[in-house]
Amino acid sequence: MPHAQPPGTAHDAPAPGPLAPGRRAVMCALAAALLPRAALAATTLGTFPDGSAILVAGPDGGKLGQWAERIGHAMLDGLPEGVAQHRHMVGGADGVTGANQFETRVPPDGQTALLAPGQSALAWLVGDPRAQYDVARWLPIMAGITPGIVSCRLPAAALSPGAVLRLAAAGPVGPDLPGLLAVELLGLRLAPVFGLQDRATAQQALAAGAVDAVFIHGPQARQHAAVLAAAGAPPLFGMGVPGDDGAVARDPQMPELPTLPELAARLRGAPPSGPLYGAWQATAAAANLQFALVLPALTPAAMVALWRKAAAKVAAAPEVQAAAPDVRTLPAPGANTVMAAITAEAPTLLALRRWLGERLNWHPS
Repeated sequence: MPHAQPPGTAHDAPAPGPLAPGRRAVMCALAAALLPRAALAATTLGTFPDGSAILVAGPDGGKLGQWAERIGHAMLDGLPEGVAQHRHMVGGADGVTGANQFETRVPPDGQTALLAPGQSALAWLVGDPRAQYDVARWLPIMAGITPGIVSCRLPAAALSPGAVLRLAAAGPVGPDLPGLLAVELLGLRLAPVFGLQDRATAQQALAAGAVDAVFIHGPQARQHAAVLAAAGAPPLFGMGVPGDDGAVARDPQMPELPTLPELAARLRGAPPSGPLYGAWQATAAAANLQFALVLPALTPAAMVALWRKAAAKVAAAPEVQAAAPDVRTLPAPGANTVMAAITAEAPTLLALRRWLGERLNWHPS
């Protein structure tokens, strides 16, 4: 749209004469040099008019908040120049409240990303009625994953089909769920010992002989597994990592540790399969998920690309890697693979929730 010119502007000045060849070349070179910066400024104003934001699904001062601070600082190097970043802490440590607000209040304009813990994905998988969001609709930007290990004081040779295995767990649902499912898939008789709310209590129960196995996950999982091994409970198998083909591969941080499918093939003659095995894959990926950075469904592709480009720089940042060596920070496409393993389809979700009701007497309230 043309704009009126105030007095004394170009309309009142004589028309400039043609540029001399030398001057024309200088001006063209200057324009070419300034064009990327001008285009970048236009991109910044057009895509992030109020700055970027991360909605952190967790309490102020929590572990997820620490990740938000690390990611936020590193991400500024990857976003367009001049884009500020704001962080908002919402809800409790399980991430459900924050994920609900992300679902209902954040428009799909690419301005705001959600930083959520794996527990929020677990709540969705089991059908927790508080979880009013659909993890399958999230667009992954980055993920942080940790090892998952089952340590056991019984040797694999003692785990014949039908043998009883007492596994420590806080409750029927939560981060211990893939360990409970794994015992079932190994053809063993699951005898969960509930009420062991933290890692220290579970390890004390294992040392006292009150339980046979514990599921270890999260930062420093390998160090805790080494302590248990020295106490007579070495790692039995690992949760592994999801592959692009849907299979489970050994965790590159513990390449010597067999996965659940490998151990099941040894004990039962064939790896597990079917919807309940799919449920184990989904819950294992969720339990090992330290954090996921995601955008809403229908976010414009150009905005997704901007965030993913920035996330690639975050994953490679030395300060992020040094902060938690046991957390593998994955940009896309690695984050896509992890989230794809979590987003189980309807038959798998139905099998998981039926198993929880029939075997552990847990039903969504």
